[in-house]
Amino acid sequence: MLYLEGLPSNTTELGMRRINLKLLFVVSLQLVMKTRFLLLPVTAVIFLLPHASVAESNKTSPNVQWSQDELTSDVAVKNLRATAEASFHLVRLKGAESPHIHDRHDLTVFILSGTSTVNFKDHAISMGPGDLIKIPRGVLHWAKNIGQDPTQAYAIFTPPFDGKDRRVVEYP
Repeated sequence: MLYLEGLPSNTTELGMRRINLKLLFVVSLQLVMKTRFLLLPVTAVIFLLPHASVAESNKTSPNVQWSQDELTSDVAVKNLRATAEASFHLVRLKGAESPHIHDRHDLTVFILSGTSTVNFKDHAISMGPGDLIKIPRGVLHWAKNIGQDPTQAYAIFTPPFDGKDRRVVEYP
């Protein structure tokens, strides 16, 4: 499923579009979202990984090795690569993140395995394998694993993430 977050505050009909994504190549789709005064066309380009679930140790992905510390940590991140436009990361979520904001980065997350809830200030979205979410810069969010096994996700930051743009926010 594709979820778009951070619509303008004048959005009267959220009508969050959900699109089942089981494709294994670059997909370009056109979405139209209703706002109070106009229809807002949105183009989303989705970069998906080759089909393979990414799991613990050597079980399914020969290119990804989690250390013992990463396996016991609530959140572990592997930096895969970066270009001038974006950075690509593998995230392993065993527990929960702290509520936070990325002030200068947009974030797109594709769930590879496991189930988790992505929380926002006023709502939450349950996500599982094949789901994708786009979180614009400036949006308060945090994820929590809700399954028995850790959630593994492919995360894309634009512009490339330097590890410094993560402002933790106290949230009840």
